[in-house]
Amino acid sequence: MTNKNNESPSLSVRGIFLKIVIPCILLSLIPSCRNNPEEKSDKELWKQTRKICENNIILDSHIDWPEWILDNPEDISGRTRKGDFDLERAREGGLSAALSVIYINTRFSADSGRIMVDSMLKLVTGYPNSYPGMFALARTPDDIKKNFRKKLFSLPLCLENGSPIGSDLGYLKYLKEKGIVYITINHSRANQISDSNFDPDRKWNGLSPFGREVIKEMNRLGIIIDISHSTDSTVFQTLRFSKAPIVATHSSCRYFTPGYERNLSDTLIRAIAKKNGVIMINFGSMFLDSTCNKNCYYLWNWFDSNKVDLNSKKAIDFAQEFGKTHRYLSNSKELVDHIDHIVKIAGIDYVGLGSDFDGIGFTKPVDIPDVSTYPVIVHELLKRGYTEGDISKILSKNFLRVWDEVIKNGESMR
Repeated sequence: MTNKNNESPSLSVRGIFLKIVIPCILLSLIPSCRNNPEEKSDKELWKQTRKICENNIILDSHIDWPEWILDNPEDISGRTRKGDFDLERAREGGLSAALSVIYINTRFSADSGRIMVDSMLKLVTGYPNSYPGMFALARTPDDIKKNFRKKLFSLPLCLENGSPIGSDLGYLKYLKEKGIVYITINHSRANQISDSNFDPDRKWNGLSPFGREVIKEMNRLGIIIDISHSTDSTVFQTLRFSKAPIVATHSSCRYFTPGYERNLSDTLIRAIAKKNGVIMINFGSMFLDSTCNKNCYYLWNWFDSNKVDLNSKKAIDFAQEFGKTHRYLSNSKELVDHIDHIVKIAGIDYVGLGSDFDGIGFTKPVDIPDVSTYPVIVHELLKRGYTEGDISKILSKNFLRVWDEVIKNGESMR
């Protein structure tokens, strides 16, 4: 528009041809002239992608495989028929460490929850015992690095939903001794610790009085506090009372899904970053795009109201037919948009990957269906100009930094 406004009204036909027509013709030829270099460049990017995935620790902060395997018994040391996670596909994707989620349904009492905790602890720890040349537990960032050098897959433990704590702070010490790295303080309903962003009943308006004691004791023991599933008030109060950084292990940016409280607002993202915490991007399509969010929830509600199993042929057929006219699956580009957004508003040191694989069901992005596909994300990051140093932070270093700081903070408190 600027050039056009500056042109003389008496511009000749020849001048128009030279200034407008010829450049347009040249522009139309550029794609065909650049095909080979672009293809070569993309091959080079994929070569660099593979190198990065081989040479750097890739840590996923939230994979729900233990509950999935309890419900769908298979051996993750080999390739499984169902689910999103097993060692073979993890190796293909360069994944080095999976925070293995001990998920406790909100319907369980504290006592029943503790039984479930012990069942899943036994399941996870059974793999390093049965396959010592393949798997290893990890209690610290140094364990992750040591296992990586030994080519052992790390299985650090975490608890999703603090309800099994009951009213007994002493149970936190038990969890720490068992190797629990972080605790997601609530899930889909308010519990004795805090309010949940999926629960319309804001029982505590944030943390309960007991919840403040839980935060203090987790700090002292060196257990990371995870605020995924927490209301905004809960997050702000946790930031206020915690002496250590906090994390969101499987959340994304509300900027892209207005009104979806399960994702984090820009204000919360900046506040977590200011405390040196980290936000780990959830891969679920409903977390990544507002249209996908709406349509995923339509499908979920349809399955629920019609009592259709998510993994049944009927569910798959219905979703495929629905998908012909309604977009409900996101992609890697939109996932990296969330990373870009956090980098833009908070910085490169405050973002990571928390897929929620085996917990997001049919809503996985079209080009990131399981743990073999982390290179797709790395490739997209490279295309956008991220350096290997930047990418290594996103893949693991940011989370490991927070984990290390939480442990050191606990040691100083003790």
